[in-house]
Amino acid sequence: MSQRKRIPLLKVPQWLQSWGAGGWHPDDDLGEPPHHFYVGAMPLRILHALSGVRRRDVQARRQAHPQPGYQRAHDDRRSRDIARYIQYGYPLSSQSTLDPDEHRHLIHPGWLPGAILVNLIPEGVTRARGGKDLALLPKNAAHIDEVDGNAFLMLPDESDGKNPVPEDELAPFEVIDGQHRLYAIAEGFDPGDDYCVPVVFFDNLSPAWQAYLFWVINVEPKKINPSLAFDLYPELRSQQWLESGEAIRVYREHRAQELTEILWRHPKSPWRERIELFGKRVPGHVSNAAFIRTLTVSFVRPWGREAEIGGLFGAIDRHGKAYVLPWKRAQQAAFLIRIWEKVKEAVDCSEAEWVRACASAKTQSALQIEVEHHPAFAGEYSLLATDQGVRAISVVFNAICQSNYEALELDAWQSDEISETTDDATVTNSLGELDKLVAINTFLAKVSKALIDDFDWRTSSFPGLAPEKRDAQSVYRGSSGYSALQRKLMRVLCDAEDVEVAHAAKEAVSLLRWPMEEGGSR
Repeated sequence: MSQRKRIPLLKVPQWLQSWGAGGWHPDDDLGEPPHHFYVGAMPLRILHALSGVRRRDVQARRQAHPQPGYQRAHDDRRSRDIARYIQYGYPLSSQSTLDPDEHRHLIHPGWLPGAILVNLIPEGVTRARGGKDLALLPKNAAHIDEVDGNAFLMLPDESDGKNPVPEDELAPFEVIDGQHRLYAIAEGFDPGDDYCVPVVFFDNLSPAWQAYLFWVINVEPKKINPSLAFDLYPELRSQQWLESGEAIRVYREHRAQELTEILWRHPKSPWRERIELFGKRVPGHVSNAAFIRTLTVSFVRPWGREAEIGGLFGAIDRHGKAYVLPWKRAQQAAFLIRIWEKVKEAVDCSEAEWVRACASAKTQSALQIEVEHHPAFAGEYSLLATDQGVRAISVVFNAICQSNYEALELDAWQSDEISETTDDATVTNSLGELDKLVAINTFLAKVSKALIDDFDWRTSSFPGLAPEKRDAQSVYRGSSGYSALQRKLMRVLCDAEDVEVAHAAKEAVSLLRWPMEEGGSR
């Protein structure tokens, strides 16, 4: 076997007796960690070919829905800088306008002495890619052999660095940290087999332990902010070892704030400039604090075995284990905007008596908002424009989308675009991607139609309500109104004419652990 096929490794024992006192949690993918790892050197181009890391234009990445292990999102500029650094060293790496042929005196070595961290996936082990579970095929598998005290990395037969593992197959290496050095390979040059990099290999390290390792390397030393880390490594959102610190709370509260701000400012958001950031009381508006609280108890909430239900943007229950839907901030924001778009469309198209009544009972404030929104959606007499209404819509959609999870194929929508901040253009791109997901859009529309057509959203202060109707609507006022409205809406959905909506609603009631008599009958 050629040297290229067998790479010598140094086995590095690293274990302390104090670690043995740790309480391992195999059910949470955090079983007893390995007592050692390996260090070796291999050609950068071969490492690239076996890692499933490719540089593609943004549109191609969207179409392919990559999820190459636990890796940072691709920063094109950073990869170009690294590629130029490898070729010409510093300072030419930071001066892209300088021609190396004309400035040969500035060419220096482009050393990369820092190790790339890699996990070795065993043959047959599966990973989720693009919403599908892919198993590592025998032809793509690599493994570590230990003979007479010596360790060797045995590479696949076809690993010459020129033919990467096909994109519809699982690659044997997962890059935990350092993938931008691999992206540099696709920047128009081949460094050959003489340009090697140091690599730290873990053998069959669970995704949860990979997330832990990424955290202690990049977040704890303050290299990146925690909110970004939770997008880069979605698994971190459900890690119990973070619960004792500030990080999980930072994610939930900060993420809720970020999403609320996007809803307030994005041009396509039905809540644009209708969320009061500074505590003003404006008819048809909801306070910033109320929106943040709503998201933290619905979409961004955690899941635990004792919790009633998790959040789509936090962690949810999948077959008795915590599961994290790896949507990024832009996707999460787009999903919230789409929900409210569908609710608004349902109001605009509805012939329900309460909707027509709102249209005829126009106050001065209603006339001011009617240019953009129907008074039944955003008027001062609509529960949809109250704290209770926002909470109810969020809780109901969070629950019913979980109960209909497989049918909606939520995992199929994946993106590798991540940034420190999420601008409106990125959210708009995510909305465009969401447009193509027919199952999700159809279901959100059907749920919205049932909620609007089959429930009277008028507040108890609506002019001219009959006394008995006013009493009925007054149940949704005050602190007790939050729960009352949520449960009433779920009963409405359980009785919906649409079979899919009714079935999903009944399953959602079970997830919420509400008595069935409060959520409709099976």
